[in-house]
Amino acid sequence: MKKRETPIAIRDSKDLQNILIQVNLKQGTTTVLSNFSAWENLALIMEALAVTAQKCADDGISQRKVNEAIKNYLKEVFGTYIVR
Repeated sequence: MKKRETPIAIRDSKDLQNILIQVNLKQGTTTVLSNFSAWENLALIMEALAVTAQKCADDGISQRKVNEAIKNYLKEVFGTYIVR
């Protein structure tokens, strides 16, 4: 049986704001969609990274391994962008 993909409806409200990060694995691109400025997105995405790192630790991955993965990723990804 073919698995049917269900779209996810995301709606902002007075007390709940959303940031959607789409990762295109085929093209190797990422898109951030929200009604926030890029500056506000930065803080919220970093908060999400911290929560994700905690979840990894809670799932039994060592803090050292999680920290190393984040550090290596940040060094790699920042090297692909030009800061103007």
